[in-house]
Amino acid sequence: MQKINFADKSLHELYSLKGRNAVVTGAAQGIGLAIAKRLAEAGANVILTDLQEDVVKKAATDLAKVNGVKTIGVAYNVADTAKATEIAALAQKEWGQLDIWVNNAGVFPVMSALDIGDKEYDFLMNINLRGAFAGAREAAKLMQHNSDGGVIINMNSISGLKAATNSAHYVASKHAIYGFTKAFARDLASSNIRVLAVAPTLVQTPAVEHLEHDSKGAEEALEHIRLNIPLGRAAEPDDIARVVLFAASDMAAFMTGSMLVVDGGDMVL
Repeated sequence: MQKINFADKSLHELYSLKGRNAVVTGAAQGIGLAIAKRLAEAGANVILTDLQEDVVKKAATDLAKVNGVKTIGVAYNVADTAKATEIAALAQKEWGQLDIWVNNAGVFPVMSALDIGDKEYDFLMNINLRGAFAGAREAAKLMQHNSDGGVIINMNSISGLKAATNSAHYVASKHAIYGFTKAFARDLASSNIRVLAVAPTLVQTPAVEHLEHDSKGAEEALEHIRLNIPLGRAAEPDDIARVVLFAASDMAAFMTGSMLVVDGGDMVL
């Protein structure tokens, strides 16, 4: 593995993603869109994927205009793990190499543990865990041939470190994501592929707003979380995106297998 003297690089060079090619899943809105924006701003070409095809295509077009990078918006259901190969190959085909893969897509239904049937469990696990695992695997298959490796970032949650009320299947998926992040990091280190997880607390996204309006008891539960975050607020999507940019950049070149907690102090309680 080639040793690079990062101390000789300027701060601008360390954060720059110019010439790198990224995939961000669940990128039509919220955290995923914020991540795609920051990666594009840093110079990366970005494939944005989401179930909302029209929305993600427009988001991709807008990013290209603002940042002068190449972007593609693609419809992608991460539960369809066979398509992960196609998404990873698209970056290779269009730009010659895949350097960054961000597993952001996920769901977080609120439901009592005793009400979670096999159907509800399988639905969540196929998206949150199986989809992320497949994305990381297919990205790594291409990145292992890169001379400079690559970076895989799994969007986790502080629920990957502790329990949360009325979300047992979600908590299980996030604990498992942390586990496979560490295992992938060990397996892929020899190919200079770094694997990291990012664990937010509550983030104020359109999906959270929808949950508050449509799920019984969710508004009260989410407000309780907000009030108990030491910094006094929920995170904004860009709070998370800035950390993902750090993780993807050479600023974090000696980090792998770690989980970066972005929680406003939530975990200290």
